[in-house]
Amino acid sequence: MAADWLALPAGIIIAAVVSAVGIGGGILWMPFLLLLMKLGKDTVVLTSLLIQVAGMGSATLAFWYRQMVVRTLAAVLLVAAIPGLALGAILVGMLSMANLQLILGALTLATAFLFVSSGQGYTEKGGKRIEVKAFLPYSWLVTVMAVASGMLSISIGEWLIPLLRGKLGLKMNFAVATSIATIFGVCVAAASIHLAMGARADMGILAWAVPGVLVGGQIGPKINERINDRKLKEIFIFLLTLIAIHMIYNAY
Repeated sequence: MAADWLALPAGIIIAAVVSAVGIGGGILWMPFLLLLMKLGKDTVVLTSLLIQVAGMGSATLAFWYRQMVVRTLAAVLLVAAIPGLALGAILVGMLSMANLQLILGALTLATAFLFVSSGQGYTEKGGKRIEVKAFLPYSWLVTVMAVASGMLSISIGEWLIPLLRGKLGLKMNFAVATSIATIFGVCVAAASIHLAMGARADMGILAWAVPGVLVGGQIGPKINERINDRKLKEIFIFLLTLIAIHMIYNAY
């Protein structure tokens, strides 16, 4: 389509924003693909997931080589997520477009409130490694979180980092690195499930979006260095709230 090129600037902007605040991009890609690009239910989730595979893959490599990913924990998190991904992929086939937008709007609003209430800071407090058995009592939470990823391509990172920090006591930078590596694995697994179920991505949008996210992913950290962390979160919360209200309104 002639409008596919819009995915390039969108990719730069979305990747810059999400990499600046440390979350996955599905929370912004889904509204863009649904409202502006008018993708159907059968293509929108897989397209969003594959775009995130490119963005999260680049970030994961960087953290991996810096040895900041708690690798065993990331693997266990991914295993815990797979049942939720499969359930989410099944559920999206049962939803009407209106219900899909309504649920997406509600989850976007919930994410905005999570950012408002979150007190997690980039401090030195916490450890660099944890015992996997310490995570096991919380594994069901990851399975529940993953339903949204399988259904709407929304990242579990927004919910995972508070768990890794608050309950498991990881240092923030190691929590972020492990979360991003897990998100990458989740996107790959969820995309594979959707492909196996017969979904198809919009290759035209994908071809423009992938270069955009690769560029934007390099811009985000620079924005993070220059803008106050609190101010950055305030802007992001405002953006999420506007998107959520529009998605909920558009569902009726």
